[in-house]
Amino acid sequence: MYVKPDLNGPLTRLRENIAAWRASLARHASEERKGKGIAWDIELMEQRDDVALKIVDDFAQLDDAMSNYRGMGSVAPASWSVDALTDEDLAKSKAKWPELAIFRDEVIRNYADLLGIRAVRYLAQEAVRNAPAHLKARESK
Repeated sequence: MYVKPDLNGPLTRLRENIAAWRASLARHASEERKGKGIAWDIELMEQRDDVALKIVDDFAQLDDAMSNYRGMGSVAPASWSVDALTDEDLAKSKAKWPELAIFRDEVIRNYADLLGIRAVRYLAQEAVRNAPAHLKARESK
């Protein structure tokens, strides 16, 4: 069974680590720096080195999840996902948009869960719009 990789954790840690990096830079450029000496500067730079290593690890986790991804579902974080199409939603959509009839319910559901029902409707509209020319070209061969 396909298990969707979790990108939410690495993305959250990446955001936190980038914020820590920026805070360290701001602290280094602030008035607090005056009179602290070079040891204080080096300490802040060493702290940023640790944060930079965490950022690299976060990117490596994201890259690993995205590089090894195979399948139809999206590995995008949950905040980017589309709500699953319910049976009621599917029936309403098919009644409202007759062009969806060119696709099987299973196809509509799979692509709607991935892209959203409006994107599936667009695909159906394009297929209906282009079908006459395509059929005419096939008949002439």
